[in-house]
Amino acid sequence: MKAARERARLLSRRMEMLISALMGVVALFIVYGLWLAWSNPSWIGNFVIERLALPKPAQLSASTALLLATAFLAQAGLLIWALQTLRRAFREIALHDIVGAESARLMRLSGIAFLANAIAMILAPPLVSLIVSLDMPVGQRFLAISFGTHELLAVILSGILIVFGHLLSVASEIDDDNKRFI
Repeated sequence: MKAARERARLLSRRMEMLISALMGVVALFIVYGLWLAWSNPSWIGNFVIERLALPKPAQLSASTALLLATAFLAQAGLLIWALQTLRRAFREIALHDIVGAESARLMRLSGIAFLANAIAMILAPPLVSLIVSLDMPVGQRFLAISFGTHELLAVILSGILIVFGHLLSVASEIDDDNKRFI
């Protein structure tokens, strides 16, 4: 039993390091994207239009580019929050008791954070299409709606984390009861 707990702690430390590295990569992409948006304001609009296959307006206004950058930062902030919370959950497991109440709370919170990010992923195409169509003439405005496997997997992952956090909470209560009997 002790060997299994030590193996779980080792895996948790590795996951914490992996998530930290992933957060660093995401942060670099955010800084690079903001630098590109600052140096070439039309870049972010063109990038989003190409990625979502939206019709291209003749000219993107500065307010549209700012709104697109804000939408990008909001979604990136949700992703960083979710990854940070998950990293803290694995750190808690690695440093303290595996089935502790705090690790369960953090695991559930990371699931909620990933769920918020999944909802933002679902709402991003309609929001971005509305922002881009602001610069189009009245008769050419549009609304794009999409839902794909990425969004579905994000919702499923968040649900798994929430359930796993709940299971950790139940296991923590059982572990506390067992410690009182011994």
